[in-house]
Amino acid sequence: MFLLLVLISVLIAAQTVQTAFIPILRSSSSSFSGNSSEITLSQLDAIINGTSCPLKGSQFLDECRTAAQALPFVNKGFADYNITTVGEKAALLSLMSFESGGFQFNINHFPGNPGQGTHNLMEFPSVYQYALILSQQTLALIPNINHNKLKSNISLSSLSSNLPDETKNIIRAVVLGDGLSFASAMWFYTQSGATQLGQPGQGCLKLPGMVQGLQAQTQAGWENYITNCVGTTVTDERRKSYLTTLQILNGNDA
Repeated sequence: MFLLLVLISVLIAAQTVQTAFIPILRSSSSSFSGNSSEITLSQLDAIINGTSCPLKGSQFLDECRTAAQALPFVNKGFADYNITTVGEKAALLSLMSFESGGFQFNINHFPGNPGQGTHNLMEFPSVYQYALILSQQTLALIPNINHNKLKSNISLSSLSSNLPDETKNIIRAVVLGDGLSFASAMWFYTQSGATQLGQPGQGCLKLPGMVQGLQAQTQAGWENYITNCVGTTVTDERRKSYLTTLQILNGNDA
């Protein structure tokens, strides 16, 4: 019963954090000629291939979001983290759509990795960093973690590897609300990668050629993002998702 009350408190507090959170903004790239306007509903609907949760019979209806539901949170995430160019937006949006099956889920169900989630399907160390920066007070409510006793030199990876699965899932729940879940890819790109608890990182912005390659809309730039920023493998399916998204955002038919 106590654990249930703690869970409820965490989730309620997490919703409050979503409206109060002000991210650390990256430097402006407004001089770049490839700047885009906000994503439109028709564009996002095409990117996620017209996902309609009831019609598709999703197994995870509480997680599934249509383009209309997702749109304001997607655009806010790009605005908050000052991601303005078509190339960068296409890379991030295609990843989000690919990882979440067109926004049908935001928890890793296959195979069900503990703590992995958001519409970016971040692995747990990144989920933990995201949640901790957003709300140390909220996370202090989570059982089995006493942040006041943690030493500043404890790394995120070493701590997360010793947490029980139940605790990882409780931490993940803090960032699953739409306002945070849809902004996770933007946060990861610009601020992830801290090695110490409670500290922001520099994301992928400092990786050689990362920003320039994505802004130039080259496949080599996108491959650099997938392999060196996201840390996964380039596949034909991922490439197709990116190229389709890029066409749509550039105003071409997919």
